[in-house]
Amino acid sequence: MEKSRRARVKISYDGTITQVAKGNTNGTDVQSTQKEQSVGTINYTVVSGDTLWAIAGRYLGAGKRWKEIYNANTDIIEKTAKEHGRENSDTGHWIYPGEVLTINTGNVTKKTTTQTSARTIGTSNPELGDKMTEALESFSYTDIASGQSDTISISMHDIDKEWMGNLKPGKGCTIGAGIITEDWEDEGDDYSFNCGVFTLDELSFSGRPLSCSIGAVSVPIDDDFKSLPKSRTWEKTTVRDIAQRICDDAGVALYYSGEAYQIKDIEQSNQTDSAFLYNLCERYGLAMKVYSQKIVIFDMVASEEAKAVHTIDETDMTAWSYTESIDGTYTGVKLGYTDPDVDESISVMLGDEGRMYEMNTQAYNKYDAELQAAAKVNAANRTAEILNITIAAKPVIVASQCVEISGLSALDGKYYVDKIVHSVGNGYTMKLSLHRIQNAIKVTKPAASAKKGGWTYTVVSGDTLWAISKKYYGNGAKYNIIYEANQDIIENTAKQHGKKDSGNGHWIWPGEVLTIPAAE
Repeated sequence: MEKSRRARVKISYDGTITQVAKGNTNGTDVQSTQKEQSVGTINYTVVSGDTLWAIAGRYLGAGKRWKEIYNANTDIIEKTAKEHGRENSDTGHWIYPGEVLTINTGNVTKKTTTQTSARTIGTSNPELGDKMTEALESFSYTDIASGQSDTISISMHDIDKEWMGNLKPGKGCTIGAGIITEDWEDEGDDYSFNCGVFTLDELSFSGRPLSCSIGAVSVPIDDDFKSLPKSRTWEKTTVRDIAQRICDDAGVALYYSGEAYQIKDIEQSNQTDSAFLYNLCERYGLAMKVYSQKIVIFDMVASEEAKAVHTIDETDMTAWSYTESIDGTYTGVKLGYTDPDVDESISVMLGDEGRMYEMNTQAYNKYDAELQAAAKVNAANRTAEILNITIAAKPVIVASQCVEISGLSALDGKYYVDKIVHSVGNGYTMKLSLHRIQNAIKVTKPAASAKKGGWTYTVVSGDTLWAISKKYYGNGAKYNIIYEANQDIIENTAKQHGKKDSGNGHWIWPGEVLTIPAAE
């Protein structure tokens, strides 16, 4: 008996347009302003790199008040530490992403800076979303793992000429979309898939029959992100911190999973934030996409190593094609790089002898050069074996996941999902663009180097002197040893970032190279 599976699209649209207001708007100055706000009791979700010292510095005004947060959250901190295989949290030293901590800020005030504000034009009418859904003839959603924004395409009938008339959507309007399946695999197997939120960027009409086509893309409301070229120098920072700054400017959230990667200095030369950030991520083997008012950045190799979420057999495919590069994959890379500080050319090799990828680049050190080389050769190898398949939709699969392919003999194996095109109209299908996962070339992060009876350590995002002291001396309370050995660089860097002083080492920044004296 044939399955009575059903799929439908749900559109959210209210007819309003959201714009980012800057400078003087309707006589109201919304340029950068600062205000103090009492934040009372808040809930804070731990992210990668956090320490109680850093969180206390941010919300309580001093890192040394970390124990107040620990005492208020002892149960959850200790429980989570045990769930991660530790005997205890070592009085809050071990905290983990996802923990929700309660922080009583008391009478502390928090300074916030507002640079832009969004305004809504028009009168909201949520029923327009239902009206658009009823007029729908076909719908597609393109889910891309990296390099571009997700998009949707909507085709509607316009028999009464409403959409080309008084209901005509305007540039900048926001459209939400989701796909709902009913009895899809079995009776009662219902599923709701959220495609995200999109901004209209293309509108066309045709006839006869009278129809309206809408194209929309997932981008920040602030159009400057993808349209305004900027020139600036980023110094003594990390990829993660650059991404956070760009997200803050665009008014969107950042999801970052992977190493922060130190940046000594890099030029953003007449590039949009969108193009610059994508190129920076690509340089270090990170994937980047914009999804539903978020910028998502993650490690490509780590995603390829994740467990496959589904097995797709040849019998599940309504169409497929496979392309293989005759030259095969690269087994290693020969790299020539130049250290700009000494203007010296250095050669290194990664991987194994065989088919070698050759490149030249500029790097801050050997590790930075190796990271760039590994990213390049791994990206090249992802084009070696490409598989495109069309299947009856399985919305549990999303771009950036892995699937197992079976029933194709020598082509069977684990593949990474680069792109999915969801099409709803006469049925619901998904076209998947895949690449076979190759053995990745990896780079081992160098250990902290010993120097004059101690070590050198380069600060990364989320570090505190307390945490560094804990790492090297086994006791965070010895942080003052590190501060006194590096007082000049810590204080100078704090002033470069607009601080009066470092607060006795409370303020440290990614890229600072600290001398860690040997323990006595």
